[in-house]
Amino acid sequence: MKPTICSIIILIFSGTVSVAQKINTLSPAEKKAGWKLLFDGKTTNGWRGAYSSGFPKHGWKVADGILSGDLSDGAESGDAGDIVTLKKYRDFELVFDWKLGKGGNSGVKYFIEERQPKPEKGSQAGYEYQLIDDAEYIYQDKKLPQDLKTASIYDVVAPEKTDTKMEVWHSSKIVVRKNHIEHWLDGVKVLDTDRSSQAFKNGVADSKFRDYPGFGDITEGHILLQDHGHSVGFRNIKIKEL
Repeated sequence: MKPTICSIIILIFSGTVSVAQKINTLSPAEKKAGWKLLFDGKTTNGWRGAYSSGFPKHGWKVADGILSGDLSDGAESGDAGDIVTLKKYRDFELVFDWKLGKGGNSGVKYFIEERQPKPEKGSQAGYEYQLIDDAEYIYQDKKLPQDLKTASIYDVVAPEKTDTKMEVWHSSKIVVRKNHIEHWLDGVKVLDTDRSSQAFKNGVADSKFRDYPGFGDITEGHILLQDHGHSVGFRNIKIKEL
């Protein structure tokens, strides 16, 4: 797709003129640093349905450089189903842009093992970078606690941030180096934790994952984009293994 005048930002610096990088591309510097695209902006190559050998036949789509979950059921993994990367990752830096509508709920999970048996309902357990309408989403008839808000490790570690606006694009980053985990939102680090710490262990013990064997020690897994029955868009999904 050719860039339009509105989509080109001219940057003037030190007497030089450059064009802003197109979405879903890697710059020469990114390629040299080892970054890889997880979404090419045109196809679903590199992804499949969770617990499946193929990609979902409905619900998820690619249009205008955006990977969208056009979902409406409202239930966790209740529409088209979650999608996962073909490859598993251990230590990595993952960046992605995302957008949710009002009342929306989704997430990006990592350390997805696809343990058998497949869950009859809901999504595969994993570490979730929560994406949700912080201010408006109602959970069990209440406003959301901080550890269920955007950029949390869902139900385990709360982020330090204010409520995130909906219906606009945001940029997020997940960094995993062995037990050290960081979550970033729009260029700001909002969560920094170590899985060997007592605080993290307490978070797991108080979460719904307390009975998932070895949840606090998972070392490798797929990246997952969650179907939570609400429309969500992703772009610029890139990863660098560390």
